[in-house]
Amino acid sequence: MLASEIETRLNDPLGYLTPLAYAARYYPLGFPADIASNSPEVLEMARESWGVYQPRFDRLPIQVRVMVQPGGELRPPAPVVRGQRHLLMWVADRENFAVCDWRERFACAFITDATAADRVFCRWHFLDSLIYMLLELNYFTALHAAAVAWKGSGVLLYGESGMGKSTLSYACARRGWTYISDDGSCLVRGSRSVIGEPHHFRFRADAPEIFPELRGLTVGRELERKPTIEVFTANLPIQTAPECRVDHIVFLSRGAGLQAGMYAMASDAVRERLLQDIPTFDPELQERRMATIESITAAPGFELRYAEFGDAVDLLEALVRE
Repeated sequence: MLASEIETRLNDPLGYLTPLAYAARYYPLGFPADIASNSPEVLEMARESWGVYQPRFDRLPIQVRVMVQPGGELRPPAPVVRGQRHLLMWVADRENFAVCDWRERFACAFITDATAADRVFCRWHFLDSLIYMLLELNYFTALHAAAVAWKGSGVLLYGESGMGKSTLSYACARRGWTYISDDGSCLVRGSRSVIGEPHHFRFRADAPEIFPELRGLTVGRELERKPTIEVFTANLPIQTAPECRVDHIVFLSRGAGLQAGMYAMASDAVRERLLQDIPTFDPELQERRMATIESITAAPGFELRYAEFGDAVDLLEALVRE
């Protein structure tokens, strides 16, 4: 071993001097993000997730560094996320972990080459997750909701996992609606606008059985302990848009045998439903995030009960036409 190699190893035990030769700026959801890595695979993942987005918001850029190192042949389990004050941690195992400092708009991750090789898993649990967190804690408030629009009238489809947000938003898009997002909708602070990810869908594994045209377009993975397939909307004959105004809020209640119906909700009940699922972060942020949620509670709220997606789309169309 050369003396210079020994010196470098002794002087850089924490990896500060890891060369990050691959760097680029992307614009996730329209916000600037500077991404750097020692692996070209990371920039390829960033391109897959964010390459189609153009700059839209004049904000300070977030910074994400990803160091890829040799490791085991198997990908790790999904990371556990924990936080205190302005620091958050993603920990999958001793070789796959990340740290985020939202005040500095900075995050870094250390992953193995086996993790990087599974791009959908790595994007979902590390790269995209870090970027979303930095953007949310600095620039918007995220909701576990899909978003679609009919002739400019925006509808949030809000519901727990399994209520059919992705499938219903796609069923709407097949009927001429404009698709905004299928699972995560982001409220821009100071407005009633919601921005989304109109460039892809993530479905349950049975989606091609419901929509046969999806066969051959999907990439299968297991995310969050459930089989998941990803479809890019560039391959679909649907209309998309990056954002819409929130004019209606619809809470989904889906179950076998349920009679389809749309039921108006009191504004207090809408506010409570929205606020109860907002995760708690640093108290410094909570007031700001709650105010963002309050900004959309003026929109009328409804509960949509359904069993079949066609009935649900019919009810949504009747709602916006009224």
